[in-house]
Amino acid sequence: MTVFAPVPTPRKSTADPHARKKEDTDRTAAWRARMETDEAKEIYKQRAATAETTNADLRCRRGLDRLLVRGPHKVTSVLLWGALAYNLLRVPLATLLG
Repeated sequence: MTVFAPVPTPRKSTADPHARKKEDTDRTAAWRARMETDEAKEIYKQRAATAETTNADLRCRRGLDRLLVRGPHKVTSVLLWGALAYNLLRVPLATLLG
């Protein structure tokens, strides 16, 4: 899996956020270098149209802003039901009926 996430803003305004830090692993340094490229920035911009709309729909329309269950298995179950409902509502009905 390739991570496309923004690099945190450094505390010092003169520091380069994409420069390797001494505590970075090789993978973290590669992520910092990757996020400096224009291609990675364009890929990250696509997130707003894909993942963020899904999260907003599940939170606002499906009531997943709070979970009324406890434990990782129950939370996973509720989130999977929410994802299934989201996916079924996005697919045209004619596709489901064949």
